Amino acid sequence: MRDYRVLVIGPRRALIETLRTRNIPFAVWRERATFPVTDACQTLTAPLWHTRAKLRQQISTSFGAYGYTHVIAGTEAGVYPAAVARRVLGARRQPATTALRCHDKLAMKRYLAAHDIPMTAFIAESALHSAQEAFALLGAPLVRKHRRSSGGRGLELLHRPTELVQRRDGRTLLERHITAPEASVESFVNRGRIHFVNTTRYLEKGHVNFVPAGFDADLLETLHAFNRRVIAALKIDWGMTHLEVYLTPKGPLFGEIAVRPPGGYIMNALRHAWGFDPWAALVAMELDEPFDFPAAAATWAGVDILHPGSGQVADVRGATAIRTHPALREFRLKLRPGDTVDRREGAGQDTGYLLYTAASPTSRLELFGYFREHFAIRMR
Repeated sequence: MRDYRVLVIGPRRALIETLRTRNIPFAVWRERATFPVTDACQTLTAPLWHTRAKLRQQISTSFGAYGYTHVIAGTEAGVYPAAVARRVLGARRQPATTALRCHDKLAMKRYLAAHDIPMTAFIAESALHSAQEAFALLGAPLVRKHRRSSGGRGLELLHRPTELVQRRDGRTLLERHITAPEASVESFVNRGRIHFVNTTRYLEKGHVNFVPAGFDADLLETLHAFNRRVIAALKIDWGMTHLEVYLTPKGPLFGEIAVRPPGGYIMNALRHAWGFDPWAALVAMELDEPFDFPAAAATWAGVDILHPGSGQVADVRGATAIRTHPALREFRLKLRPGDTVDRREGAGQDTGYLLYTAASPTSRLELFGYFREHFAIRMR
């Protein structure tokens, strides 16, 4: 084994476990202490700064005295800090512009629009003179997004000019609203080549993911070609990518792309559906190692992400039946009667999930209906 030393920015539990299993020395930079990392070489709990100057100073001060060979971003917030850290520490690196474009939605969309990637109309909110101008350009309703957020956090759907109180801080963009099914494409990339690709169907965005999607061959090839165009345009050389698209009658429209592992328990579903460890694959791509990917899916996975809305939990029905169902592979419930649940701010917030597998796309859809009928969280 090579003499690796890895800095993880924005740690994910399964990523840390993979490094532990391989006995790779690692350090962690996190914003909050969400799980123990007492075996890390170094642990920094501090903000993941947005400016290059603050990032360089923090990295030099905290990690500059150690020889890190690789830097891995586990979360969206860690993507740009990781790009800066690779340069400061002399670790394996991608172009800094690639990381910025994959972290800043406005820069991403401007760049890819110039490369003829189809997408909905958008504009920087700070460039507008009035709310009326925004609706004249984009129509109603329109969507306001934070440039550097993920999982729909901070997203607003605005229906009329009186709802748009303009922000001049340059942190938001506005988009034309699209009513279309959504999907994602997950890729493992190294040395500029896509080694593995999966498509995920968002049966209910933010709530239900099907892996693999179960689309017909023509749509799959269209999505794979679209994915190749986006990755080539951004010059993504290595890592894991998560591309979100809208499926319109005229073809796919670009939503956004991230160069980091996806949320929504898609990584768990990949493991069950395809029969390989996606976290081990991610580490292999990051460390420039070969990995033996499967040629076909072994089964059809579904993930139901649980969040009942805000309020107090009255009761939970059907949990025992869920746990004993033969199709169930993973089940976690983070609440019980009497608990108070906050309003969901983004897809990364949940109160649990259930993951199941089926022999076909049709039987997977039937299982989804069964679990929805027999399991419920009732709120007061």
